[in-house]
Amino acid sequence: MRHLSVPSRETQSILCQLKAAAALPEGARVRADPTDENRRLIPVIDSATVDLLTHYPVIHVDSPPPSPRSYRDHLNNFLSQEIIESVDWPTRHEFVGDLILIKLDTSQREYGDAIGQALLNQHKRTRAVFEDKGVTGDFRVRDLNLLAVREGFSPTTRTKIVESGQELWTDPSSVYYSSRLSHEREGTLECAKRIREHLGRPISVCDPYAGVGPSLLPLVKESGLLGESFAGDLNPKAVEFLHENIGTEKFTIECVDARTLQSTDSLREKFDLLLVNIPHDAIQHIPDLLPLLREGGVVRGWAIIEDEDFEAATNSLTKSLGKDVEIEVRRSYSATANLCRFESQIYR
Repeated sequence: MRHLSVPSRETQSILCQLKAAAALPEGARVRADPTDENRRLIPVIDSATVDLLTHYPVIHVDSPPPSPRSYRDHLNNFLSQEIIESVDWPTRHEFVGDLILIKLDTSQREYGDAIGQALLNQHKRTRAVFEDKGVTGDFRVRDLNLLAVREGFSPTTRTKIVESGQELWTDPSSVYYSSRLSHEREGTLECAKRIREHLGRPISVCDPYAGVGPSLLPLVKESGLLGESFAGDLNPKAVEFLHENIGTEKFTIECVDARTLQSTDSLREKFDLLLVNIPHDAIQHIPDLLPLLREGGVVRGWAIIEDEDFEAATNSLTKSLGKDVEIEVRRSYSATANLCRFESQIYR
C-alpha cells in the first residue's frame, strides 16, 4: 500500500487533510519511517489523487491488517459469516477485575461459547467470561454461567478489583459490589476528612452495610483518620472479604443485621459518621440506625427513590432525622427512579 513519508511534527495536520479527502483506508495506522526517525508513514488508499501525493515522498510498504475494534471482529474465528450476519450481537459488557460479565438474550445464548472466546481474544488481560443471568437472592449476588476461560487459568469468580488506587478482593457470585458508586465513595473519604478536621481527632465510623469494604478501605489507608470503628454485613461471605480487605485492629467486624445494633450498649452513641448504603431500604432502616450516632454525628446514605415517591421520601427522612433534609439526585436508576444521596448532622 502507498504511504506518505511526512515530518513527525506535521503528522496530525496531514492526517486531518487525508481524512477530509476520504483518502485514508479503514483502520489506518501511522507507522515509524524505518529510514528516518524524524518522519512517519501514513497509508493512503490507491484511488486517492490528493495534492499531498506530490508534496511528500510516496513509499510502498505492506500494511498490517487493522486491529480488531470489538470482540465481534473475532467471531469469524468460531462462526460462519452467515451466522454472524444473522444475529443481533450484544454490545455491552462489564469488567469486574479480570472477569468479563455479559448479558445474553435467548437468540444469543446458543453462541455463548463463541462470544466468550471472542471476548478473551479482544481483551488480553481478562481471565474468564461469564454470562450474567441477573441479580438473585436477598444478598443481590450475580447468577453467573461460565462461557470461556483462558487456557491455563482458573475459572473461579473470585477476583481482585482496583478502585481509586486501592485493591479489593470480591466475588460477584457470592457478594454484592458495584463500581458505579466509586465516585460516591470518593465523596465519603472527603466527608470523613472534614469531620476529622472539625473534631480535631481521629473519627469513629460505622458502616453496617459494608459489603467487601470499598467505602472503608480508602478511610483505612488515610493516615490518622480513623479511631475505633465498626464494619458489618448480613452476608457471611461479605464478612469474610471484609476481614481480608480491611482487617485491622481499628475495626470490629461482624456478620449482623444492622437494625439490631442499637440494642448493643457498647455501640450506642459511639460513632461520628454513619454510612447507610442499602439503597432499596435506606429510608426504612434509618430510625433503627440513628441511635448509633454521637451527638453532632453525621449520617450519609443513599436511596433509590421513584419519581412519584420523592416528596414522601423527603418527608419521611425529615421526620426520622428531626430536621429538614435535602435529598440530592445523583444519577438515574431506571426510567422512573433515581439513585439519591442524603447527608445530615444529627443533634438530639
